[in-house]
Amino acid sequence: MTIQRMKNLEAFFNPASVAVIGVSSDMTKFTGRTLKYLIKHGYPGRIYPINPKYQEISGIPCFGSVRDLPEVPDMAFVQIPARLTLDAVRQCAERGVRAVLLHTAGMGETSEEGKRAEQELLALAHASGMVICGPNSGGMVNLVDRVVLTPVVAMELDDLKPGKVGLVSQSGGMTGALITRAYSRGIGFSHVVSTGNEMDLKCSDYVRFMLEDPHTSAVAIFMEGLRDTDIQPFLKAARTAMEKGKPIVVLKVGKAEVGRKAAASHTGALTGSDEVYSAMFRQMGVVRVHALEELFETASMFSKTPLPAGDRVGVLTTTGGGALLLADEGGFLGLKFPSPKADTARTEALGLPSFASTANPLDVTMSGVGDGFRKSLRLFLEDENFDIVVAVVGTSAQFYPELGVRPVLEAAGSDRPLLAYLNPLADEAARLLEAGGVPAFRTPESCAHALRALVHHARFVGKHAQRKRALPGLSADTDKARGILGSAGQHLTENQSKQLLSLYGIPVIQEKVAHTTREAAEQAEVLGFPVALKVLSPSILHKSEAGAIRLNLSSCVEVRKSYGEILEAVRSHDPEAEIQGVLVQKMAQEGLEVIAGISRDPQFGPVLVFGLGGILVEVLRDVSMRLAPIGPTDAEEMLDEIRSAALLRGFRGLPAADRGAIVDVLLRLSQLAGDLGDEIEAVDINPLMVYPEGEGAVAVDALVIKRKGE
Repeated sequence: MTIQRMKNLEAFFNPASVAVIGVSSDMTKFTGRTLKYLIKHGYPGRIYPINPKYQEISGIPCFGSVRDLPEVPDMAFVQIPARLTLDAVRQCAERGVRAVLLHTAGMGETSEEGKRAEQELLALAHASGMVICGPNSGGMVNLVDRVVLTPVVAMELDDLKPGKVGLVSQSGGMTGALITRAYSRGIGFSHVVSTGNEMDLKCSDYVRFMLEDPHTSAVAIFMEGLRDTDIQPFLKAARTAMEKGKPIVVLKVGKAEVGRKAAASHTGALTGSDEVYSAMFRQMGVVRVHALEELFETASMFSKTPLPAGDRVGVLTTTGGGALLLADEGGFLGLKFPSPKADTARTEALGLPSFASTANPLDVTMSGVGDGFRKSLRLFLEDENFDIVVAVVGTSAQFYPELGVRPVLEAAGSDRPLLAYLNPLADEAARLLEAGGVPAFRTPESCAHALRALVHHARFVGKHAQRKRALPGLSADTDKARGILGSAGQHLTENQSKQLLSLYGIPVIQEKVAHTTREAAEQAEVLGFPVALKVLSPSILHKSEAGAIRLNLSSCVEVRKSYGEILEAVRSHDPEAEIQGVLVQKMAQEGLEVIAGISRDPQFGPVLVFGLGGILVEVLRDVSMRLAPIGPTDAEEMLDEIRSAALLRGFRGLPAADRGAIVDVLLRLSQLAGDLGDEIEAVDINPLMVYPEGEGAVAVDALVIKRKGE
């Protein structure tokens, strides 16, 4: 983002003067509410209502057009019909208005004519240097500086206080819902913006502004999807967030993709749009949540709470059942709930009833509400066995909020994170806690998920320095690789695919190409039995489905017989198939079968894929992904993320797999993606046979698919 655009965003979020174009004197209408809310919430700047029908509204002089204004406003809020918008924005450009918010709908989201109008508006913005939010934006709110430019009825709320969370919403309708729900819990926002169609300003522009804002400590995003042109800027914003220690929390909708496209490669079938978004979020340290309230709860937590040193959680409660629900969910999510130190437990016992539990969760019972709870919290926050402490407050939070939350508030300010779960629906208690800097949660599940997010983000931050290491320099013959691609059809044969992989240093199984029965037998003897035979055809991508593969052949007789059977099976499966011969391949030793490859995402480009391999890969879908390029830390995390990661570490007597060999293959695929990613649609290595630690890995089967038109 240029310096000028950043300055214009400052004018957008904190204008010294505002023109409201299309204002109504009826403040019950949406065209009147924007002016109403500016006044209601104490906007300190100059307001210029624009509507030729009025001389004044609410005692404020009204003007016929932007041309008639006595000064150039910093910003214009446009809420007029689409057919009139172009002229209004042109007037803004002529006067030198720095920022425009288009509340107007019915443009690019509805018709080709609307799209053409948007292009004209965008050209005006570029020519004049102004920035435009929208069209179809629900508005903007800056609670820090009392700038409320929106007709959203949530602004009827009184006493809206700023918080430390910036909110970017790609849904205008959800903006009000998020504000009101957060308000009921005492969670405030520094800035809120509804992005609309993102014709000019994109999601990342607002995020980057908020990351630079001293009043914002975390950014929450309600995301429908990034525009293609916003991918790289968003990745840059995520890196900035990590550098500044301001987490980005995203609720991304669209998890259930309708009509996932069929893919010729396994990697293509595995990488749906939502999976790639999740991979990108993990890779960039963006926290993904999956429920509406989680979005502002988790963001608020990050804005108030230090990062923990580990994943050990201590729980204190006045209601045992609620704490057990929290511990159950947290344990399921991988959190640890160790016992307190012995001296902590003994000290607890001195101040608690004899029937009170001194385990973890520690139940002080109703008899311990007050001093017992206060003392327990202090001891747990000092206990070296805990990295995080959660206070679970029972019914007292609802009916006696001061009694239930006062001990928690008094314990706030520790260098260890302190969170609260309120067992009843106790909004007043939640507001008191949030105002006192203690994140509060309504359900054990939401609290447990927030704890996991806190722990995972702390781990990511801890590895951030490693992630910044230079990518390893690996040898590769890119010119020869391009030569193979140039000489091949759309789908490279298995032999061509392996030749390309070997040029990047990826180990491949020994094999030779035979064109006759006699050649096949001779080559089998050279390679040494047992061998496998596979058809060599760019038309047959999945050989097992065509009956075009034979395994564990141990003699020349079996090779000759299988050679004929394979050709017959292929002709039966596809009489038009191009057959370039039969591949004679040394049988690989038994090992752990995994898949490694590349799939090109339409938005994000080359995506690296790793997971459990074999014929069930698309059924089990046990894979992890990263955007290329990756470094060693990314590759190691990919190995740990799959559900079957225990198999790599050794399981029930099986030896640990050679993780280093897998990491090496992934890094070499990353380099291949960097060199040839624009020319390749997909790369499958399935299986990559992995052997015990120190014994390496080898690509047994491979498929490379070129991008169409290459």
